[in-house]
Parts: sequence; structure tokens; C-alpha cells
Amino acid sequence: MRIRIILASLVPLVSACTTPPPVSGTVANKDGSITVHPDGRFEITINPRSSK
Repeated sequence: MRIRIILASLVPLVSACTTPPPVSGTVANKDGSITVHPDGRFEITINPRSSK
């Protein structure tokens, strides 16, 4: 019984020490885009408006 209690108390500690998975992706609209890189950097691209 003691072993189960000890193991149950260690699970949150071990999971807190892990790093979150890398996130990457792009969100685009008519004005530009936002790109998130896996290393945490993000890039904002703004498209120029065309003048007629």
C-alpha cells in the first residue's frame, strides 16, 4: 500500500518536469500571417495593401 501511495505522489512531479511538445503552425488572413516555429520563435508577415 505504501508503494502505491509513493508512486501516485510521484506522477505529478515527473509530469511537471517534462517539457511541452513543440508547437508549430501558420495562421493566415488577407492582411498577413503569423507563423509559430517549433523552437518558440514566431514570425509576423504583413502583406502590403495594393493601391488602385
